[in-house]
Amino acid sequence: VAGNGTRHPVSEALARPYRNAALRAAAQQMAPSIDAMNRDAKPRSAAEAADRLGLSYRRKGDPEFKRRFSGLPGVSRGGSIKHVMEGTIDGRELVVFESTYLLFTGQAVIPVQHTIYVAEAPDWPPTRISPRNWLARLAMSLGWRSGLMLENPEFNRRFKVTTENDDFVIALLSPQMQEFILSKTRARWRIDAGRVCLIYGGSLKAARMSVSVDRMRRFWELVPQELEAW
Repeated sequence: VAGNGTRHPVSEALARPYRNAALRAAAQQMAPSIDAMNRDAKPRSAAEAADRLGLSYRRKGDPEFKRRFSGLPGVSRGGSIKHVMEGTIDGRELVVFESTYLLFTGQAVIPVQHTIYVAEAPDWPPTRISPRNWLARLAMSLGWRSGLMLENPEFNRRFKVTTENDDFVIALLSPQMQEFILSKTRARWRIDAGRVCLIYGGSLKAARMSVSVDRMRRFWELVPQELEAW
């Protein structure tokens, strides 16, 4: 506990191993500085990653930004938006951010985080490409079907595809595109309102940003030319 009565998470972790009172007190005194360093590390690494990609960076999204993306999975009206990055990649507008909301279980409060990459797109039909959980995969193995079925059985087992236009999805999800999406089975894709969204569960990983941007680039490489003018 610091002098002002505030508990520091690092102080408790540091003090625990020390039985000697002097060492324990020293660890507690160090804790506020270490906690501050931990708080500053992520914004700094995120800002550096954004700079390497030619994107602007700000720590938080304002209410207007939240309204702009409020329909996406993981974006809650009562949640927060952090680590906002914006710019242009290969001639397309790209927005990256981390979204957090609180899940109340009755016994605990759990923060739920998502990292979302959003690229501008033609006004394509609303489409969702969502990973199936283990229960849905079990149901598939027993013959229960949901979503649009494509020619790749493994893709059908791993992902549920829902859309307002089957012809569009059949053109978009070529065998090559299906294989590409299968390379990251925990990511979900959302197409809606003139944008393509790549959504991961978990906090933003600055060290993995270039990989995710390359994943967006590869998606566009695999989009058939005729769909650009849809």
